[in-house]
Amino acid sequence: MALSAQRLKRLVAHRERLERLQEQELAGAVRVLRIRQQALDAARASRLELLATDPGADLAARQGVVDYLQRLDREIAAKDAAVRHSLEDVDAERATLRERSRDRKAMESLLEKRVEEERVERNRADIRRLDDVAGRRWFDANGVAAAADTGGRE
Repeated sequence: MALSAQRLKRLVAHRERLERLQEQELAGAVRVLRIRQQALDAARASRLELLATDPGADLAARQGVVDYLQRLDREIAAKDAAVRHSLEDVDAERATLRERSRDRKAMESLLEKRVEEERVERNRADIRRLDDVAGRRWFDANGVAAAADTGGRE
């Protein structure tokens, strides 16, 4: 069953809405990635600042710095994993967006093809109608004499 042009237009509009929603999902995933990347960068900068400081000769201060560095390393590892996860999410959202875009373009192609088929069919119908009108006018103008000349064959 061929879909009408009107139905295809509704399908194209629906696919466009799905594509716009997917674009919003992608934007959200990119935003989360950016936030996580900034947090990771801040944690790394904090670690570098701590490494640049001199705790002095106090043993407790040195142990505090070492403990804090270990905690920062765990945070950095966790934030790095979160960034990798966000990158995977962004890649998945981009793949889904490409799929939605491909679906919309396919529907648009079907719509264009259907509209063209309808245009061609309308043109054919117009040509048949004009041929019928011209044939009737010719027959009315030439009447029975033309039918007798051809022996009733047309």
